[in-house]
Amino acid sequence: MTATQVKKLAGRIILVSTVLLLCLILIINFFSNAFNPIILIVQLIPLAMTLPGQLQGSSRAIQWLCFVDLFFLVQGILLCFTPGRMLLGLLETLICLIVFFSAIIFIRAARNAA
Repeated sequence: MTATQVKKLAGRIILVSTVLLLCLILIINFFSNAFNPIILIVQLIPLAMTLPGQLQGSSRAIQWLCFVDLFFLVQGILLCFTPGRMLLGLLETLICLIVFFSAIIFIRAARNAA
């Protein structure tokens, strides 16, 4: 595969994984015992702010997504150790790792294509 094809494929995987992560965060917050819309907004805004850059294929937006994604990775790992929420934590951790590694591949392919 050429660098441009790899970049396109990684970009699609990142976009789908980010949307999945947004949906999972909504599910986790709605089914929590202490639902707070302010916490939900604080969690969703940083991730949603990278979506326009992802749609444009911006390497800089993808780099910022990596930083934001690490916060959700930590949250997923912490959720794994919460009784009764291990499955949600594992799912969040898995999606975060997919986003992170796809972003690294995207950035590398973007540099090779330039």
